[in-house]
Amino acid sequence: MLRILLLLCLLSSGISAQDQVIRDFIKEHRRGEENVALTVPGWLIGLASDIAEHATDDPHEQAVFSLAGELGTLRVLTYDNEDFEAPGASIVNLLFSLERYKDFERWADIRTQDGERISLTVRYKKERIRDLVVVLQDGERTTLVSARANLSATELGELVANLEEL
Repeated sequence: MLRILLLLCLLSSGISAQDQVIRDFIKEHRRGEENVALTVPGWLIGLASDIAEHATDDPHEQAVFSLAGELGTLRVLTYDNEDFEAPGASIVNLLFSLERYKDFERWADIRTQDGERISLTVRYKKERIRDLVVVLQDGERTTLVSARANLSATELGELVANLEEL
């Protein structure tokens, strides 16, 4: 019985580890017929990355899967912009709140020729990236990916470089 209580405590602490601002944003924006929100626990990401790393012979893919194992709980939200009055403003407010009040830093803000926007915001503590928030916006849909992490800036750079080569 004690083991079950400890397990439940650990699981509940892992689920609540991400910021309330992000959880509230997801809760508000997951409403709608085609809007999707999902949470993938960190242990499942670690298990999948270990299996995938051993299943491939490509060194670039192995590096990507190895670094993916450093991610914790992952939350993904994708929604139709038409379901909300000011979808761009809500993302701006979310990122502003994270950067102003939650010690996040904007590391990249990219606009493609097609009009898509990609923002990378991280919380960096003790020379390690602890949280990642990536926002992808095209004209019709917005996707938010929030992940707990334990990466160095160098490892994140290697991950991005390996993804570009795939």
